[in-house]
Amino acid sequence: MAKQSPIPFWAAQHVPDQTGKTFLITGANSGIGFEAAKALAAKGGKVIMACRNLAKAEEARTAILQAVGAADLDLIELNLADLTSVSACADQLNQQYERIDVLINNAGIGWIQRQETADGFEMQLGTNHLGHFALTAQLIGLLRKSPDARVVSIASLAHWVGKIHFDDLQPNRKYNGATAYCQSKLANLLFGLELQRQFDNQGVPIRSIIVHPGMSATSLANAALAERHEALMKISERVAPFVAQDPAIGCLPTLYAATSDKVQGGDYIGPKHFFEIFGTPAKARIARHAKDPHIAAQLWSVSESLTGVNYQTALAAT
Repeated sequence: MAKQSPIPFWAAQHVPDQTGKTFLITGANSGIGFEAAKALAAKGGKVIMACRNLAKAEEARTAILQAVGAADLDLIELNLADLTSVSACADQLNQQYERIDVLINNAGIGWIQRQETADGFEMQLGTNHLGHFALTAQLIGLLRKSPDARVVSIASLAHWVGKIHFDDLQPNRKYNGATAYCQSKLANLLFGLELQRQFDNQGVPIRSIIVHPGMSATSLANAALAERHEALMKISERVAPFVAQDPAIGCLPTLYAATSDKVQGGDYIGPKHFFEIFGTPAKARIARHAKDPHIAAQLWSVSESLTGVNYQTALAAT
């Protein structure tokens, strides 16, 4: 019998057994979050699906059960565009669960007309960054109870053209949906890198890992870049049908970051091939401005002020 050819890339089937581990995934009812939830559940992990719309979350839960059979799936309501909802979700999690092994900050929106969150933040920054910033702080206690705790944050190729507009952070003077999206995804990357610095400085044994999905069928990054650059829009319209990945492939960097023993805190993981658009998970490139610790520290300070959370207190608690 001929020897079976090896799989040419890291795939969901390479996820090791996750029995005994608990994963919290925001926005787990669709896209990459749904595929990650399905893959982790199939490997025996307990998955908490944190979603804004519980009816859609229940539909997603049913779909996963139909696909993988027996699975340990819990639902919890979370509206990242409302800090009251974020705190209520965190309170419920802290009361109901003994620990969280991996927090996957997956939910996101993009390329929308200007809207505001319940707290008056620009919707994309408020949902993609500030909501997750506040949620993570309030779950540090549960994460510290895990022997292999990780926080996985989802950034984007869009961070390359993103800029943190500290003089108009909520874009009140001039709003562009793509610019606001790119700012929010740069904020995700800055947050993930600074979170690891905070963990290291405080001696907290949690890994902060950042990922991006490349270009997938649900990716907002390409749309955001396209709106900002007309030339890219024309190119993307022609190229996307040939390179856009199914969400089941787009979630691989997330799964790799959440489960591989080869990732380290501060790693940035994305697809390996064709300018990081598709392929097996690998170390991704980070734009120079995204590695600037001064920008990260300033964003951190502003984010604490806006959300009212205090990471020093959260990190110091045992």
